[in-house]
Amino acid sequence: MPIEVIFGWAASFLCTLILIPQIMKALKTRHTDDVSMSMLVLSVAGNGFWVAHASITQNIPLIVGAGLISCMSIALIIFKYRYDTK
Repeated sequence: MPIEVIFGWAASFLCTLILIPQIMKALKTRHTDDVSMSMLVLSVAGNGFWVAHASITQNIPLIVGAGLISCMSIALIIFKYRYDTK
């Protein structure tokens, strides 16, 4: 496997971990008031474009990573609608 593919998978794996602590905290505390809706919407939009770009260039690690981050951001948006007290 070429080194650039290894780096791509490593980057996708590590970046995908970004939202897991926030998801776990939201599920545990049922509290999302401090999570920014703007950040989540921008994350979904930005990662959606990364998926489109990666699909065109056939960059599988980027498709997987950006796709998972988009899904996790959407999950947090759902949690915000369920758990926000504001």
